[in-house]
Amino acid sequence: MSKTKAFFIHFGVSLMVVSTLLAVMLLLWYPQPYFKAFEALDIIKVLIGVDLVLGPALTLVVYKPAKKSLWFDMSCIAALQVAALIYGTAVIYQQRPYFVVFAADRFEILARSEVDEAEIDSPALRDKPWGRPILAVAKMPEDPQARRQLIEETLFGGKPDIERRPALWRPYASEQRQVLNRARPLQELETSQPATGATVRAMTERYGTALKYVPVIGKTRAYALVLEPDTLRPVDIIDADPFGGSG
Repeated sequence: MSKTKAFFIHFGVSLMVVSTLLAVMLLLWYPQPYFKAFEALDIIKVLIGVDLVLGPALTLVVYKPAKKSLWFDMSCIAALQVAALIYGTAVIYQQRPYFVVFAADRFEILARSEVDEAEIDSPALRDKPWGRPILAVAKMPEDPQARRQLIEETLFGGKPDIERRPALWRPYASEQRQVLNRARPLQELETSQPATGATVRAMTERYGTALKYVPVIGKTRAYALVLEPDTLRPVDIIDADPFGGSG
């Protein structure tokens, strides 16, 4: 087998494996609209670089049919690719958006590893929908003393805020009034940030003019999470900071 043929076979197998992983990732682990907010593209770039570029390129360099150490060399390349694939897949899976929690005036996207599921009271928040994260609303305690204690713990005790306290979460469907009170018409985002105009117009043409948005905290910064007006379900994300900065 020639060096060129070995390269293309290696590239084809690598392409098939990476494409399968990307399909699973986009359809099940990071469905629309959470892929952008979780900035998963950075991990994908590493996977593509190692498994789709570096591996076949090394084959092109080292492959010589009569070489005595050929099987050893190819085994080392394969081991490198498999290790990178296993590590990348594990990171992608563990960090996938598992909970999307509304608190006060914004959503926060959380990976499963960031949440102590033993603290979740509602059975409805334990069953993850197929291909979608669990939606929840975090509520302040109604008891004044408990509310005061929570605020003190958050401000002075180093404890997490309500969006990271599963015991305070409630099912999204039963608490949508809180979200509705904070949601703003999507056209207001275009007014405050004209650079989003083309994106806003494209979304209104696709989903209708009654769309709303709420800030959402991604991995490193804020985005505008676009909500369907009737169910208030997330349908898209705009790469712009609703708090003032532009994306």
